Amino acid sequence: MMITKHMLLTHYQETLDFVRGLEHISEDAWRTPYAEGKWTVAEIVGHLSPWDRFIVAERLPYVLADEPFRVTPDSQAVNEEAAKMSREQQRILTIDEFLVSRDRLRVAVDLIPEDRLTDTFTSKGKTISLLDFLGAMMQHDLHHQAQIKQVTV
Repeated sequence: MMITKHMLLTHYQETLDFVRGLEHISEDAWRTPYAEGKWTVAEIVGHLSPWDRFIVAERLPYVLADEPFRVTPDSQAVNEEAAKMSREQQRILTIDEFLVSRDRLRVAVDLIPEDRLTDTFTSKGKTISLLDFLGAMMQHDLHHQAQIKQVTV
């Protein structure tokens, strides 16, 4: 399926609405892993914000300027730190951080001219278009939404 800018923007809004809805689940559900030995709903939501911020600050500007990336994060370390933080902080803070970071990503993508979404970049030896990269991130979100629904539905 070919991802479009409209699909991305719609997805971002739906994700904002989905996470906003998690304000109404029980604290037990918020702190429950979706499966034995897996992340809790809090940890899943909490790990999305740093990646949204990273895309906005460290990927989009560099792809659009056709400049090399300054930073290559340690994905495991970023995820572990975000999960730890979300275990320790109040739910409303984790949700608010997500809502702010995701809205910034939504606005940033909305501002990209349609024809620039086909710009490509190389990461880890693989060349990918901006649109395909953002589409992969959308699939990542959907994967985690399905995990969350295992606890909340």
